[in-house]
Amino acid sequence: MPEPYASELLRADINWSEEDIQRNSERYAVRFQDIRSGFARPRVRTAIDDHSEFTALVEAEGVVFNVRCRVDLNLTIIAAKVATKDDQTAYRKALSQPT
Repeated sequence: MPEPYASELLRADINWSEEDIQRNSERYAVRFQDIRSGFARPRVRTAIDDHSEFTALVEAEGVVFNVRCRVDLNLTIIAAKVATKDDQTAYRKALSQPT
């Protein structure tokens, strides 16, 4: 996995299909409002093989989430789940690095 790095604040609209919102809510108890609020704060980003997709680690309501995203004109959330302990450690480490 590529090295995670702290990323800028998001200044784009965030899209997440109603179907994906429902599925993630049922599967992981992840609410769209929580994920969206996490993008208004500093976050950690790692690349995925496809250059248009990435994983973001965002914190909302004291919980770190692993969010798979795609960027075109806006940010589209593909899926979100509570981050693993390793992801949480990477999140805190990357945010503590000087930029």
